[in-house]
Amino acid sequence: MALGGLALAISASGGAAGPDQAFDDLLAARYRAVEAAIEARDGAAWFEALYDDSIVLAGEGSPATVRGRQALLPVIDEIVRTTRSCTLVPDAARDRSEGLAYSFVTYRCSPVDASASDYQVRALFVWREGPKGWRVVAETYVMGAM
Repeated sequence: MALGGLALAISASGGAAGPDQAFDDLLAARYRAVEAAIEARDGAAWFEALYDDSIVLAGEGSPATVRGRQALLPVIDEIVRTTRSCTLVPDAARDRSEGLAYSFVTYRCSPVDASASDYQVRALFVWREGPKGWRVVAETYVMGAM
């Protein structure tokens, strides 16, 4: 489904449906799993905690759109190799409808190289509910905080 279709699906659902504690809890668990995977230097665990095999990712500094597990895993492996830790801080802007959702998060990260500066990355996740539960099927990101 195109992002325009997601916007239509969310609009058709009446916009923000109010707090959805179960969905918020699920997001929090996924974000904690990503933090743990980064600290463990386990790119495969990060991927499994968050992404669908059909992931499409684009963002600041990426020379091309990344499509699918095989293309994203080397990128994630490089991030976990060079990053000591990240804290994922969710933004209140999120919503879901039948089978589709979006959320925003800020990664606050510290590199392995102690002489390098900490950095932040803002991400928009598009989630789809499938056989493995809710997984990110599209992501876009920019450097900096929300």
